[in-house]
Amino acid sequence: MESLDSFKSFRSYTYRDGKILPGRTDLLMEMPLEIIINGHSEVLIMFTPRMTRELVYGFLFTEGMIRAVTDIEACEISAVRSRNREEVIEARVTIPSIKSCQGTGTGTGRRVSYSSCGICGKDGCFSLENGLARVKSPSRFSMDVLKDIIRRMTEFQPLYQKTGGAHAAILFDGDGNPVMKSEDMGRHNAVDKVIGATLADGMARHDKALFSSGRASLEMILKTARAGFPVFIAKSRPTSKAVEAAKFYNITLLDLAKDTNRIYSHARRIKGF
Repeated sequence: MESLDSFKSFRSYTYRDGKILPGRTDLLMEMPLEIIINGHSEVLIMFTPRMTRELVYGFLFTEGMIRAVTDIEACEISAVRSRNREEVIEARVTIPSIKSCQGTGTGTGRRVSYSSCGICGKDGCFSLENGLARVKSPSRFSMDVLKDIIRRMTEFQPLYQKTGGAHAAILFDGDGNPVMKSEDMGRHNAVDKVIGATLADGMARHDKALFSSGRASLEMILKTARAGFPVFIAKSRPTSKAVEAAKFYNITLLDLAKDTNRIYSHARRIKGF
């Protein structure tokens, strides 16, 4: 599946100095990913076809359907044609511990998750009864190291440099070294890809900082809590619910928007505080 292109070139026109000039523009690919669990079609995600397996793992994990990759007995990914001949990436997953998502508390049957959909009305966001737990981590991070991430962003976003339309999620250690990264049309997808990659690699998450090129929303913080990352860094300002969730789940939330470095919660993890 990873041989699929992540961008596609289109003919376009540019208006410049009073003239309309023809040219070509590389645009980010958008494709449907259908996740079929134990024979039941459960979710359709619009995504960029890269790190597909990691996205499946990460999505199932952050939705609370699995606790580890070992919960998955099989995961077969293939390209198929839908009834209208559209190409669809299909992930057939076997999870012996559940019969389907219906009845597990994670969903109510098949749903569509667009790249910017978010949690779309889930209840009980701030509850320790939904499988989430407050993040416990003694790790601390230098603000100078975190701010340097913004300066180095271009080297971690080749797909964005190509298309101008991709979000990135990047995982850093305490020294500012990137240990995992992903790009996707959706910021939620990019985060799920990184989380899925850590699950596949068995990587520790309690001592890492997660950076997102998008804003911090409620769902982004819930994904961060599920994964156990102690620090979430956004490139732009967060939403009010994101801040409230970060405080509740013991996550240090920062934004590194232009000329700022605001810390909204649990600033004790920043050295010098």
